[in-house]
Amino acid sequence: MIRILCVDDDVLSLDLAKAFLEDSGELELDTATSGLEALNMMASKRYDAIVSDYGMPTMDGLELLRRVRHRDADIPFILFTGRGREEVVIEACNAGITFYVRKGADVKAQFFELDHKIKQAVARRRAEERIRTAKQQDRMAMDLTRIARWEFDMSIGMYRFDDMFYELYGTDAEREGGYLWKGEDYFREFVHPDDQEAVAKFTSSGPEVIPEDGYLQTKHRIIRRDGETRTVLVRVGKVVDGDGNAVRVVGITMDITDA
Repeated sequence: MIRILCVDDDVLSLDLAKAFLEDSGELELDTATSGLEALNMMASKRYDAIVSDYGMPTMDGLELLRRVRHRDADIPFILFTGRGREEVVIEACNAGITFYVRKGADVKAQFFELDHKIKQAVARRRAEERIRTAKQQDRMAMDLTRIARWEFDMSIGMYRFDDMFYELYGTDAEREGGYLWKGEDYFREFVHPDDQEAVAKFTSSGPEVIPEDGYLQTKHRIIRRDGETRTVLVRVGKVVDGDGNAVRVVGITMDITDA
């Protein structure tokens, strides 16, 4: 169920909106007759989207939008009004409006459009929230398991490491002069001398030996910047284009010393 807060000083307009939009059974509408009432309702209940008229006394739709944005920068806010002045639309866009739906003589058509815009906006926000949630979980999982990411940029022939990679190696990007490394510099600075030949051989085999839907794996020792020797597991995969040609070599590195 999509929970909507509909704001309009015209009670008849609110009744029409509730009747049309709840008809499909997918939307649930609460109504408010002023911006202040809407803000108070938002403080006590979570809504998936706000639909507001523009021309209301005391607090118009744009002022309500600004106040809502201070509380929630992402919640869909749809201006549903008969006011079609260009300056109003521009100001609304600058204030962070999601959609603008104009009221018209065809009541059924206007509510059909509003219904579509609400569902579109809410679906987009929910998708963005799922992505942010997955990324946060991914970051937490990587931190918990100490997994670093890196890739080999074939266009410039250099490795690009992330911050977790540097953390595993007891350093940071600022100290090392950035995130890009030549392979030979990495071997010399971090790979244990007794493992350098094997690592160089592993990396020189080329992307063509990497399974398209799989990866290659190796283990070797590293020497951190603090002088500590650790053992890491390295997995290497590749990204291919539509013709199956490798365009990027990607990998992860995990500290398995205590495993």
